[in-house]
Amino acid sequence: MPESSAGQPDAWSQARSQMQQLEHSAGRMSSRWFLGNAGVIVAASLFLLTAIVLGGAIARMLDNAAQAHRAQTIQSEAGGLQDDLAEGAASARVYALSGDPELLRVHRGANKAVITHLNALHELLADDPDGLRLLNQTRLQIENRLKLYDALTTLTGRPISTGESERLKLARLTTAQVSLLRQRASDRFTAYQNRVIDDMRLSMGLALVTGIASPLFGLVGIHLLRRERESLHARELQLELMHVQRLAIMGETSAMLAHEINQPLTAASNYLSVMRRFLDAEAPDKARAIADRVEQQIQRAASILRKLRRFIEKRETEHSLEAPEVLVEDAITLLGTMDTSVSLQTIIDENLPRVLVDRVQLQQVLVNLMRNAIEAMQGSVHRQLVLSMRLTEQHMIEVSLTDTGPGLAPDIAARLFQPFVSTKPSGMGVGLSICHNIISQHGGRIWAEANPEGGTIFRFTLPAAEERAAA
Repeated sequence: MPESSAGQPDAWSQARSQMQQLEHSAGRMSSRWFLGNAGVIVAASLFLLTAIVLGGAIARMLDNAAQAHRAQTIQSEAGGLQDDLAEGAASARVYALSGDPELLRVHRGANKAVITHLNALHELLADDPDGLRLLNQTRLQIENRLKLYDALTTLTGRPISTGESERLKLARLTTAQVSLLRQRASDRFTAYQNRVIDDMRLSMGLALVTGIASPLFGLVGIHLLRRERESLHARELQLELMHVQRLAIMGETSAMLAHEINQPLTAASNYLSVMRRFLDAEAPDKARAIADRVEQQIQRAASILRKLRRFIEKRETEHSLEAPEVLVEDAITLLGTMDTSVSLQTIIDENLPRVLVDRVQLQQVLVNLMRNAIEAMQGSVHRQLVLSMRLTEQHMIEVSLTDTGPGLAPDIAARLFQPFVSTKPSGMGVGLSICHNIISQHGGRIWAEANPEGGTIFRFTLPAAEERAAA
């Protein structure tokens, strides 16, 4: 891979950084899981916030309602005070003219009622300094007025002009002050009543909004969480199906793998026999060279076993940067030695960029496609499989496998990658569907087309590492 210009990170560093980001994101839950939890949390928060706000609003409504009731009581007491003052003054005047004892009794009862009203107003205005100050001023005038009208009751049968102007002045003054106190109480009652109405509107609005929004957020959150759980379950089933299919591939190619592993072991055994003869002949240098060859053959057999174990073991998805030619080499090794009548040709462009893939899954795709091609060519006279790799103009690695089999029927080709669609009588129809899912998850696509020379060409693409890093 060519080095980048100075001051800029090269493609390898970018691809490696992108790979780490992908691996980190693979270990986290999807955005659907976070959105689902967010929806449930928002719904619960709306309920909690509404409960807090409604609690405060209800407390304010109760307080304002109590204040409104108090203001209404003050207004009622002030009205009663006005009525009793007027009744006391009128009874005093008429008594002074007629001397009727009943009028004197009415006058004295009215005065007592006035004092009762004043005491009640004093208690009601205890927490209202301005109102209490106004009441005290009014009380002083009222007490003076009561004294003058009490004096009037002693003038029975005499002219009532004595102090009349002063009495009228006090009457007008006390009437205005009591009216002011009454109007003030009325204004406070209206203000507290409006506050109660505002709190009721706020409570009803919050209840309406919460009643609509909270269940909506909750249902959306639960739906997303359910979808995430179903997606996770589907992914687990897909991984299980991939594992089962890999085991099936190994079962069908076990004879070829046994032959592949037997070759290095047989060679190692032969080398050991030669090495014994060299040792008997006291030729340690030649024996040492033979030992090196034995070690190479044993390592070759161990490598095949490691690849086989990695291929069939149950595991989670792990993305890593891989060279395309290494993926092909491992797939050919896993497939084992093919029939001698099958000619395998590989055409791989030089200096291909690496790909960010799950190594085992891509090996599964290659082994599956190669095995299908070999089985399709069993009845063909000319049996040739060509595997090629190239870099497209879209910076994608295109892999193609061309066989010389009978080709695909049109009705099968249209739904080739659907589950449970197979060209083999005993096939389950999941292999190509798995290949399609694997390639799609890696950001590529897979398709099949007719080979002009007879047979079928399977192609799939993978994003190159530089393109994936720049994304």
